[in-house]
Amino acid sequence: MKASHITALASAALAVLAVGCGGSPASSSSSAATATPASTATPASTAQVGQSFLSAAAAVDATYKTWKADLTAAGDNPLSLTPQASAYVSVLTTFDNTIVGIGATGKAKTDIAGLVTDDNTVIADLKALSSQTSSTVAAWDAKALSDGLAAVAQGDVVRSDLDLPAS
Repeated sequence: MKASHITALASAALAVLAVGCGGSPASSSSSAATATPASTATPASTAQVGQSFLSAAAAVDATYKTWKADLTAAGDNPLSLTPQASAYVSVLTTFDNTIVGIGATGKAKTDIAGLVTDDNTVIADLKALSSQTSSTVAAWDAKALSDGLAAVAQGDVVRSDLDLPAS
């Protein structure tokens, strides 16, 4: 039971970030068609921001596949995965730092900030794995799964903002 919840956490927490496998951004000619004065920089189109989001997710996609395989192999002993959790935290942190600067504006920018907040909660959960014991891992697992699902939901909001398909 524990392994299935942790596997679900990994799937949920990273599904939002596994956007590199989930199609390409739709073009958004309406964003690019807006005329701007010559002295004002043209904001990136929704398609450009979406492509940047997908590109940033590439490393997370690869790390997710490794994390999921490790969770499956660990079975009922996820406490042995502290090194893998640390590696995942590093890649997820890089992803978050990257997506903050991809040029999103308006609602997309606000929703990306919300995704980063949710990802930070997932990161805290992953970091907390090392302090769990056999008697606390079930509660950690439930919290981590819930937090991962919240990040997935927020990621789908961002994907919608960027005209990308849902995860």
